[in-house]
Amino acid sequence: MSARFKHKRMYAVSLDRVGIIAGTMAYSRKAAIECFTPLGQWEMYKRSGYRTVLAKVQVIDKRTPGVR
Repeated sequence: MSARFKHKRMYAVSLDRVGIIAGTMAYSRKAAIECFTPLGQWEMYKRSGYRTVLAKVQVIDKRTPGVR
């Protein structure tokens, strides 16, 4: 049986285009910012170099026949 692939577009917060800040993956840009920082402080982080980035997530579902 072949693996099923699900492609999702999610947003995250990154610094200097290196890596994705843990815990910021969200389905919208606004939600990613809210996960990363309290409301109202995003402008301060933005001046420090933080940016929202679009992340492509690929979920691979490898189901074994007979196992649920």
